[in-house]
Amino acid sequence: MKHLLTTTALAAAMGCLSLAAQAQENNAEAADMQNGTMQQQASYCDKPWTQVDGNSDGYVSQAEASSAIENEFGQIDSDDNGWISQAEWNQCMNKVSGQTAEADRNEQNFAEADTDKDRQISRDEFRRGSQQAYENAQASNADDNSLIILRRYVFLTPEESQDKSTVENMSSDEAAGRSALTFSSLDQNGDDIIDTEEWAERSPAITRNKQWADARFDRIDDDATGSISQEEYRTARERILDDEITTGSVSNDGSANGESAQSNKDSASATTASEQGIPVYIYRFSTM
Repeated sequence: MKHLLTTTALAAAMGCLSLAAQAQENNAEAADMQNGTMQQQASYCDKPWTQVDGNSDGYVSQAEASSAIENEFGQIDSDDNGWISQAEWNQCMNKVSGQTAEADRNEQNFAEADTDKDRQISRDEFRRGSQQAYENAQASNADDNSLIILRRYVFLTPEESQDKSTVENMSSDEAAGRSALTFSSLDQNGDDIIDTEEWAERSPAITRNKQWADARFDRIDDDATGSISQEEYRTARERILDDEITTGSVSNDGSANGESAQSNKDSASATTASEQGIPVYIYRFSTM
């Protein structure tokens, strides 16, 4: 994943020390991912928004992404034989199907989310809206209204929506994951656009039917053998992330799909992404 992390060359005299320090840092991070974050990720099939950003810095580093990919594969490969069968894949993907979320989405707040006023909300608009809503809700001067706005984006079951602390104590990683799940739940026709009718659905259900699961399985099963190896799974996930950094939400010029209104903010995000990893909101919307 060459786009996730980069290293900086130092003077020749310090080269050995730099490499040794970098290796030690990477090993320490990888060990932390193995010992701590893996346990937090244990219910991937049941809760696809489980923790990936182990140090909660808002970015998914190479070690964190690798740990997440390994954990996901292990969770899907339920018989632990080193291959994901189509039955195992469908069983995992369908575990959350049918769950519903509740929020007060309507024509008025659709206009607030539709920032370019084209009467539809793109995946990037939804992602940016969710991230901004999360940041507003976490601000020191946040009020109850900021939590109401965030609830329009993050997926909360009726039971969870009754507990205010669920939203108040949500990490950016969880908010990003739940938000990505909300987008896919609202986008019932799968065109990567939410129109006014889809947005106004107050209780959208997660729809992961066999056709949906099979299409995703086929994209990962490159050799069409009917099963997915660990290498195939890792390669597919890394390719998604690399594509996202080079041509997706954070483009080469640092803007979000070239939209000038976000240019400065996303340019900073792109720079940091190359140093720290992928912003967790982009990671989640790319991989869920």
